[in-house]
Amino acid sequence: MMLQREMGTVVGCLFVLQLFHACLLTVHARDSSEVFKESLWIRSLPSGHVYANMEFVLTDLISRHDPDHSRLFPRALLEILNAHNVHELHYTLTQGYWRLHSWGEVENSAPTGAQISAWFASLNETEADNNWKGLTSRLSGLTCASLNFLDKATSVEPMYAYRPHKNIRGVKAPEKLFVRVGHLPRENYCTENLTPWTKLLPCGIMRGISSLLRSKQVFNTHYHSAAIEFYRLEKGVKLKLSLALVLDRPRNPRPQDNFARTVLGSLALFPCHLAKETNVRIWNVTGWNLISPEEINSLKVMDIPTVDVEQKKLIFTPMKYMGGYGQEYGEVIVEMTNHMNDKFLNVLYVEVLPWYIRPYLHTLRMEVTHGGQKLPVPSGDIFHYTPGQDRKLMHKLELDVSIPPKSTITAKFMVEKGHLKWDEYPPDANHGFYLPAARFEVNVTNEDGSSKSNTHKYYSRILLINLSTPDFSMPYNVICLTCTVVALAFGPIHNITTKRLQLNVVVSRKDVLKRFWSKLSRKMVDDDVAEAAGSDVATESSSPLSTTGEPSSSENKVG
Repeated sequence: MMLQREMGTVVGCLFVLQLFHACLLTVHARDSSEVFKESLWIRSLPSGHVYANMEFVLTDLISRHDPDHSRLFPRALLEILNAHNVHELHYTLTQGYWRLHSWGEVENSAPTGAQISAWFASLNETEADNNWKGLTSRLSGLTCASLNFLDKATSVEPMYAYRPHKNIRGVKAPEKLFVRVGHLPRENYCTENLTPWTKLLPCGIMRGISSLLRSKQVFNTHYHSAAIEFYRLEKGVKLKLSLALVLDRPRNPRPQDNFARTVLGSLALFPCHLAKETNVRIWNVTGWNLISPEEINSLKVMDIPTVDVEQKKLIFTPMKYMGGYGQEYGEVIVEMTNHMNDKFLNVLYVEVLPWYIRPYLHTLRMEVTHGGQKLPVPSGDIFHYTPGQDRKLMHKLELDVSIPPKSTITAKFMVEKGHLKWDEYPPDANHGFYLPAARFEVNVTNEDGSSKSNTHKYYSRILLINLSTPDFSMPYNVICLTCTVVALAFGPIHNITTKRLQLNVVVSRKDVLKRFWSKLSRKMVDDDVAEAAGSDVATESSSPLSTTGEPSSSENKVG
């Protein structure tokens, strides 16, 4: 009887498991349009470091994607994007700066700090501003970043830069596409930002290529940048998550040193069964070499080919710095260098400045140098400037230049440093203020005037400048001084107004001594008198006769 009952329980469990498996197969067949691919790109840098780029791409061929019925797409992100009619989104959070002179070219560069650009489908500018404000506020909570500080006063609307994807889905009238761009150069990248990013992955951080991530190793790198890209295409949607790292390579690696453990700080790569493809590529002299995901667990550090400094091929390098002296005026200097030997570079230079840095556009001057000689400045086709307004709008400059081969173009313009209100300064006001990085969109132009289809994006360093800062310690000093003066003045005034004045006889030092000796001698005389009186009383008590001449009672009894 007991055996039959146990067999029935086992059969019931198997039936439930088969039913659950059938449901999973049904859901999988229904959502077969969703595809997840992950890849890892590893290559050595000329400086001796190791570059590792992790990419996770999710695509859905359904034209109208519903976040309520998604198998792989992160619902938390899709609900935000659908609520604000976002057609294209680019979000990066970067710590460090990509050093072109030491590390060479990079495919996807990002500025230091947090940057977000988005294309909206809206009816007018007001609706676009509301969508932008709602998007940044919700993404701030999703990514644990300070994106909620990006509003109309701290963002810009480019006219020529930040063009949308060529296959982005169009909009129907009366809607239009609007773009907004914001940059927080002081935003830091820490663990509270990495954890929400990993939760967007279908397999999380325990499976797939993301299982190689260790937060301690990520934040010990020279450069790390996390990105989120979203495209609403004509046929479906596409989401791309990427993480770029520049890691240290052991100087004297041993033959038994494992790459995953020594460089990445991880034990092994565990497969993600939701991924359709898992690719691992290693750069060598001839190009990218594809290996199986299982080989990454046994990959040695010495199996990563090194790159010579001579193999570093640069196309374009920007440099931005602040000139001048004093805290009232300054000069922004931007240098753009073309490293190509026989090709021109068509560069779109985008400069965004906060409202308190007022540029003097009439002082803009440019010069071209080639081998120490000055050349005529080639004229560009784009020159668009939007002046800023105090506490309402930022300054924006878009400039198109053509750089001859092996030449450098230097652009300079004067700026005025404005004054802030005392409550507009950050807590560490004396640390300074950060200016956003300049953006450069570079197209390689051939001699016949044709250019490549892809556009290289570069960013300059962020600048730290000093403004005329008030002495915030002065209120503390004033409070201390005021309290001291009040305390010193309150005591005498209180005594004068509350205590009664009485005249006292001033006694000299001699009078005090005389009074002391007189008291002492009086006390000695009193002691002698008391001693004499005591001896007389004792003599009278020892006499046998009373005062009347009769014997005492004791004597009468004896007689």
